[in-house]
Amino acid sequence: MKNRTWAMVFVSAIAALLLVWKLFPAGSGQTAGVYQDGELIRTIYLPHAGQTETFEVPGPAGGNTIEVSAEGVRVSAAGCPDGICVAHGLLKAGGGPIICLPNRLVIAFTDDTRADGADVVAGGRS
Repeated sequence: MKNRTWAMVFVSAIAALLLVWKLFPAGSGQTAGVYQDGELIRTIYLPHAGQTETFEVPGPAGGNTIEVSAEGVRVSAAGCPDGICVAHGLLKAGGGPIICLPNRLVIAFTDDTRADGADVVAGGRS
């Protein structure tokens, strides 16, 4: 009987940990940043399924049209001559950034677990 009690405690603890893990994920990856000249100019929150948002970012080479949907973010049109940012396609969470060098634009998903937006915190002695 004693072994059975410990087994029930163990199973209950594992179930509780799984529940907490599902309810409070480490980082949902549902936030992306739009950077121009190295500065954050807009934060994108992915909408719910079925919703799409489009906005323009002016730039030195003609600017970019950015489309945001529940699936991810993409540059749908660009005034730059090479169009590499458009050819990148849909950026999903965990994927590499979309970069448009002529318009000095970067779109990348962020880890929204840190409130101050820092990627890494390096500490020293106090």
